[in-house]
Amino acid sequence: MTLVSLAAPDHDIDMEPVLLSFHAPVHDLDVVAQHVVKEGVSARLREWHRQTGARELVYLATCQRVLWMVWGGDPSALDPGPGVRRYEGEEAWTHLLAMTAGLESANLGDREIPGQVKDALQQARQVGVAGEEAQTAIEDVIREGQRLRARLGLADGSVSVATAALRHLSDGLPTGASVVLVGVGPMTQYLAERLPELGFRVAIANRTRGHAHQLAEPLGLEVVDLGDLQRDPGPFDALVTATAAPEPLFTLDAWQTLKRPTLRILDLALPPDSEPGLEQLPWVHRVDLNAFLAQTATVRARRTEAAQKAEPFLAGTAGRLRHRAEVRARKRHLASAQERLDAAWGALEAEVKGLHGHLSHLDESQHLALQSILSRGRTLAFRALAQTDVKPVEGGEAVNP
Repeated sequence: MTLVSLAAPDHDIDMEPVLLSFHAPVHDLDVVAQHVVKEGVSARLREWHRQTGARELVYLATCQRVLWMVWGGDPSALDPGPGVRRYEGEEAWTHLLAMTAGLESANLGDREIPGQVKDALQQARQVGVAGEEAQTAIEDVIREGQRLRARLGLADGSVSVATAALRHLSDGLPTGASVVLVGVGPMTQYLAERLPELGFRVAIANRTRGHAHQLAEPLGLEVVDLGDLQRDPGPFDALVTATAAPEPLFTLDAWQTLKRPTLRILDLALPPDSEPGLEQLPWVHRVDLNAFLAQTATVRARRTEAAQKAEPFLAGTAGRLRHRAEVRARKRHLASAQERLDAAWGALEAEVKGLHGHLSHLDESQHLALQSILSRGRTLAFRALAQTDVKPVEGGEAVNP
């Protein structure tokens, strides 16, 4: 009879995530931008999944970070380049927790991170490279991160790039100024809702005009043609851009012959949507992500204070997250072992049936006794498996301790 091993592969037992990350303020934004994938993400997810042999994989790219979360397999096969930060074990859970609470963001207490993580998870699940463990782990981390945020007093005073941009515009422009928002992502959606409340005239542009209408029409905003803006920013006092374009949309070559009043550009995209060379034009005042993420002495002091307050909570919560992941892994292993045990008993019962001709000398009571032994053996085997840990031994077999 063929023996069926009940031992699970190592990556089934140890299902804690390994993280690979480039993120501000640890890395320069130029370094982060080199690893941002905006087009063909589905294909890249499948390729990373194949390269690593991971059980599950999630990729997150924001204006401040790129992060690979890898369960099982060989995360080092990603080889994203020099300087990448690697987190595993308790350190990985601590980093995820601090990230979702906003402690790892260049803007302390960034509120947008949980939503961005959920979007990354959803995309990975749609592609088929992430499953139940990634979802459960990420939801668990986000829930604990929200609790930590409340404990640290970041729940109502946190800052995001979008809120920093809103403050920049409201402080730098006169009431009634005209602003065009390029893109339909979360940051431009936030500004599209808030800027009119402050008395600004707002228009929307996007590479896909239909998406611009979907954002603009419920808010009663104008839609303008992106191609026209790329040739000439026209009557606008400010241009805010945050798209997923892989190359700059606004270039020095297109605008260098124009003469016009001052235009304030807020480039919130990574990689940038506007060429830095535009700053050569006397009428352009350009601000990019680096300016919003620059740490002042006040921000550094707040970060240090928050880190000190968070330290005891991070350690305890990371331990709980890790324990819950280990419990889930043991349950998965038990379920897998039960499936293999069921297959083994099924094979044994089929083999006994195949010996019917050789057992013809048995009378009916003896046949019934044999069936009873097989049934009783199956029951006892499953009971023993449920009550004890199944541990692998040499040769790939499994025994009960």
